Amino acid sequence: MKKLAFLLLSLCAALSLAGAALAAAKVTPAPDYERPGFETYLEDGRLWVFHKHAKDLKTFHERGELAKFVVRPAAGPERMTLKGPDAETLDAYLLSRPGFVTKVEEGRLWVLRDGSDELKQFVERGELAKFIVRPAAGPNGMTLRAPDAETADAYMALFR
Repeated sequence: MKKLAFLLLSLCAALSLAGAALAAAKVTPAPDYERPGFETYLEDGRLWVFHKHAKDLKTFHERGELAKFVVRPAAGPERMTLKGPDAETLDAYLLSRPGFVTKVEEGRLWVLRDGSDELKQFVERGELAKFIVRPAAGPNGMTLRAPDAETADAYMALFR
């Protein structure tokens, strides 16, 4: 009886490992959906999103999935389900746009042009000496902060 129980346990373990290997095999890189600072992967029509160089990315490559992750149904490009290690990663991905650097602070969205003097000042000081504020004007009704109206308008035009 003990031998049978051991064999059944061994069989279950082997099937579990085989299932994990199959799950990992279905994951493919998705460069069409990458944005600056992020890596993306497709799995059964769902989009996994990671910050480049994230520690969870190594685990994902090894196992094909994470033990803990966040899911946002229909939130991604082409209404794909998004999956990621945490809500902050998914939020940052959804707010990112080429040519802009974004940062959420206390529920407010800072928008700066990539490579601009204002971005350098923001990185050095944590805020700008002069900026505009547009309450509830950003994505998902977020308050938008930007160095000027032109930057805010150009960023928001990418959501239309």
